[in-house]
Amino acid sequence: MSFSVTVKGTPADVKAKLLEESGRLTDQSKEEFDAILPAMNTILDQQVGVTSVTLEANGHASFAAGEKTYGQAQVSIKVG
Repeated sequence: MSFSVTVKGTPADVKAKLLEESGRLTDQSKEEFDAILPAMNTILDQQVGVTSVTLEANGHASFAAGEKTYGQAQVSIKVG
């Protein structure tokens, strides 16, 4: 399963859009996204006094017999 998202706005707006994305995703893609959501929110919380950020995140995981055999996630947050 996999997910990919690009969001731009104030840190608070980006956090809200990430929550919306979580609500849109289903099944394993949602589980993978939700696993890194707290870390993305923590980084966004550190952007004090910043008016605009761009967040890009993607991830992919493979499963065999219901067990995760591979997983990766990449997140980029740029100010401006």
